[in-house]
Amino acid sequence: MTAICKEKAQYLEIGAERLYVITFGCEAPKAKVLLCGPSPSNRLFSLAAWVRWARFLAQHNFAAVRFDYRGTGESTGEFLEMTFRDWLDDIQQVSAWADSQLGKSPLVLHGMGMGGLLAQRVFNSGRGDALLLWSPLPRAADVFDQALRMRLSLDMVQVRGENRKSAQHYMSEMASGKPFEAEGYYWSFGLWQSASEINLDTTHSQPGEGVAGRRPWRHARLGVELVPLTPSVRQQSVFRSRATLGADPPLNPDFNPFFESNVEWLRRVVEAGQG
Repeated sequence: MTAICKEKAQYLEIGAERLYVITFGCEAPKAKVLLCGPSPSNRLFSLAAWVRWARFLAQHNFAAVRFDYRGTGESTGEFLEMTFRDWLDDIQQVSAWADSQLGKSPLVLHGMGMGGLLAQRVFNSGRGDALLLWSPLPRAADVFDQALRMRLSLDMVQVRGENRKSAQHYMSEMASGKPFEAEGYYWSFGLWQSASEINLDTTHSQPGEGVAGRRPWRHARLGVELVPLTPSVRQQSVFRSRATLGADPPLNPDFNPFFESNVEWLRRVVEAGQG
């Protein structure tokens, strides 16, 4: 029987800023799943599928909580002033709120791309009862590298050859206090510095399942057929996919088989914890 789902949007006060949070709820959830989204650059492209996943969870008796990191989406704050430490704190704050407000069911930290990397970091600090990763980034610096590559790619089209800046030039300017713009955001030296501190733990670096300190985890890789969830993968694999699929990856694929496999793992985790 399909669960009756309710969606509620609200703001949480995080210091001087407000964090935008949406709860996809159901009665008597088996667990709470905190969705830690991908990088700000990828948010727009993956949001529709991310919301579909939250609703799928709620329909299968798992409460889902989605939020926008400070300085991005519907949350307040200046992106230019953000660091990865701020976004780690956002996960800590929302997970604590979910634990206090959404009942005593287990808390699952779940992240995609950048969110997977950050969720793993918070999980390793002791937060959460289980960890679900979808193609987590190996390094926070990868978020920054993608933005810089996009800036350089746009310059190839928009700027005459003699006036184009190199990656080293942009980095030097940024170190002196001049951020560069890419994909609608201004990327700062402070954000770049904070990225060097965050790398994926080797425990969760490869796809698979396991248990760490009696807390289960799963790392699922997003394949070419699911790339709308992670546009950065789409950009890298579009030409390879022509050979393997015979065409570009589908823009609106059927996520249900992938969603169902992840829900099945969540069910097993919850049942094992209750046994």
